[in-house]
Amino acid sequence: MLPRRKLPTKFSIPIAALAMVFVSIVAPGPAQAASLTSDQIALVRSISKTSPVMAKVVEAALSREDAKYRAGGSGPTGFDCSGLVKWSFGQAGVKLKHGSANQIKQVTRISKKDLMPGDLVFSGRSNGGIQHVSLYIGDGKVIHATYGSASRKNQVRIDNLDSSWVMDHKAYGRVKI
Repeated sequence: MLPRRKLPTKFSIPIAALAMVFVSIVAPGPAQAASLTSDQIALVRSISKTSPVMAKVVEAALSREDAKYRAGGSGPTGFDCSGLVKWSFGQAGVKLKHGSANQIKQVTRISKKDLMPGDLVFSGRSNGGIQHVSLYIGDGKVIHATYGSASRKNQVRIDNLDSSWVMDHKAYGRVKI
């Protein structure tokens, strides 16, 4: 075994710098994001007519469909529910905190009938508080990062707002832009 040599200080590279290089090489950039389907492109275009910011938010979220679920993740390769929302809004220049309990404090409450693309849907177990957040994308659908079950993957996916995946809806909200 060779003896360990200490590099001269001028050749030392801080670990943070190495980590940044590693992330920039390994983490996918916009060119590696999921391709949107023609229906998703049409959806984003229709949203942009009334809210260009929300169109960017929805487009960002859709570009991460099938990304892995990762507890505490806020992108771009792995997300938890609030991390996907935070990251998607961040792509449109809107800062949100991480955590569904934090995000509910950053919205104006609305009713289900008033949902528009880019609004947030907060959910939880019937006997508990807010435990999940998803992004409404229109046409009765949400995109969210969720852990799966025996039949579903842990991933970012699109579901019907009222399908069986969901816990009880506790609140709906619109991010103040």
